[in-house]
Amino acid sequence: MRRYWVLGIVGMILAVVGGGIFGFDQWSKSDLSGSFVSTDDAQVVADMVQVGSLNAGRIVAVDANIGSSVMEGQVIATVDIPTLISRSDITNTAKMGFRNVQDQLSEIVAPRSGVIAARWAKEGDTVSAGQAIVTLMDPSEIWIVANIDEDKIGQVQIGQLVEVEVESLNQTFVGRVDAISPVTAATLDSASGTSSSPSMRIVAQVIPIKVTLDEEHLSLIPGSSVKIKVWVRNR
Repeated sequence: MRRYWVLGIVGMILAVVGGGIFGFDQWSKSDLSGSFVSTDDAQVVADMVQVGSLNAGRIVAVDANIGSSVMEGQVIATVDIPTLISRSDITNTAKMGFRNVQDQLSEIVAPRSGVIAARWAKEGDTVSAGQAIVTLMDPSEIWIVANIDEDKIGQVQIGQLVEVEVESLNQTFVGRVDAISPVTAATLDSASGTSSSPSMRIVAQVIPIKVTLDEEHLSLIPGSSVKIKVWVRNR
């Protein structure tokens, strides 16, 4: 009988110790430990450039497809600029048209090296001045934008170590806090006109931060969601 009693006590002790170890492990992996600040409200961002014609015209050729790599100065498209065809003697109205002559063709070149992320027009389309024909992405300029709760942003400082978890790739990358916005995300949305509602509501505010990665990772897809941990205390 005594043996069972002793075994029961030992079992209870082991259960308490095991529970304590498990609880400590879970606590150390949560924000409650105070070691890090985490959020899953984060995504991959890339440097995008809209490339178009400085003049209105008709596209006669597009020399780049989505996913194609281009070099700075490479011709992406050719646009035929309209010219005066005739003028009415009665109303003095000018008639514009396309002659498809060499001196009226304008070559659109890549302002920098990168990858074509989107194509907005095709051969035969008429475009206005400044209208984007393609979107160019620089794969070497990729970073993370994350929104941190306002009650935790005070712990975040520039230069702190950041772990970036990308579930879609089953990988974790390392970076650093590069910048902290001086205003909330809601203020930025309001300033850009993207706020969903003009009414004032009491909501939890978040502060955007920029995280730059220690190394170039071409496998990251701009726009994809990630999770981050900002280590606010030395690991």
